[in-house]
Amino acid sequence: MKALLLNCSLEKGHNETETETLLNKSALVFQKEQVDIERVHLRDFQITFGITSNLDGNDDWPFIFKKICEADIILFATPITLGEKSSIATLIIERLQGYHDMKNKKGQQLFYNKVGGVIAVEQGEGGARLAVQSIIYSLSMLGFTIPPHSSTICSDPYDTDSTAQTGQKVFRMCSNLINFAEIFDFSPIPLIEDTSQV
Repeated sequence: MKALLLNCSLEKGHNETETETLLNKSALVFQKEQVDIERVHLRDFQITFGITSNLDGNDDWPFIFKKICEADIILFATPITLGEKSSIATLIIERLQGYHDMKNKKGQQLFYNKVGGVIAVEQGEGGARLAVQSIIYSLSMLGFTIPPHSSTICSDPYDTDSTAQTGQKVFRMCSNLINFAEIFDFSPIPLIEDTSQV
């Protein structure tokens, strides 16, 4: 089983951020459950804007897309700026939207049997809930499965009590993501044919 951790921070990968800190916590949970993890700091790649499935560009999107296709669990992690998810998070969602009509080997939407989750860090600015709702809705419409409690919001990384609660939320979120991915590994979503008559 593979989990892909997507850091959507606007900071370069060598800069320590609270977004990266929460991804570290989630990585520990995945590793403890023997889930293979791969981390991608999207700010370090060049990704072209557009709602398209075109992989022939001169950017790094084919690499990112391949990692998404190989993973069973996709975890977005984004800071909140001016009440919104990062532009990089929006960019990735838009690129994935370009595959909305593509099918997997069974003839289902391409991202069926993949599980999605979100980490949002707002640092007191507000807007995290709306950002999480937006990403979760988009992933669901693209065919990803969204388990219960599949998101974690960090409101105040400098508050000790808040940090402890966030750690518990990260653990619950990752555990649910893993559980659903295991279910799909054992029993994938079946292909249902429309037999209704028009």
